[in-house]
This record gives sequence, structure tokens and C-alpha cells, in this order.
Amino acid sequence: MNKTNLPQQQLNNKSDFLTDDVVVFTDPIKPGHLMTVHKVQGDGVLLDGNHNFALSHLVRPATVAEVLAKRRLTAAEQALAEVP
Repeated sequence: MNKTNLPQQQLNNKSDFLTDDVVVFTDPIKPGHLMTVHKVQGDGVLLDGNHNFALSHLVRPATVAEVLAKRRLTAAEQALAEVP
């Protein structure tokens, strides 16, 4: 019998949020403040102490630069933040 140790889970599955993850909306029209995952629920996440709900594909983890800025950065700001 030939067994492999390959992971059975997709690595980029956005439903892999955990409680206390800091996230931002992906849509620039949505509010740009940081939010904290309160609970993962199906294809979505409860945010900020169970006050808001968002589908997992509408949020992404906040970058270190965004956490330091305490808000979602624009694409241009994000590009500048990546420059050493």
C-alpha cells in the first residue's frame, strides 16, 4: 500500500478564518476599518463581538501595515508599504 502525506485541504481556502483574526473588507466601497472575527459560521464570519456578519469571500486578513495604520490601505498605499 502506497500512502502519501499530502494535505487534504485547500491551502487558500478563505473559510479558514479563526476567532480573533483581524480582517478588512475586500471591496473599497465598504467600510475600511479593521474588524475582528468573533466566530466562523458556515461560509461567513461574525465580526466585532457578533455585531456584524460577512461572507468569507468578502473579507481578507489585514496586513501588518494595515494593522499598524488601524485601517484598510488603498492599493497604492499597500504597494508603498511593501517597499523596504
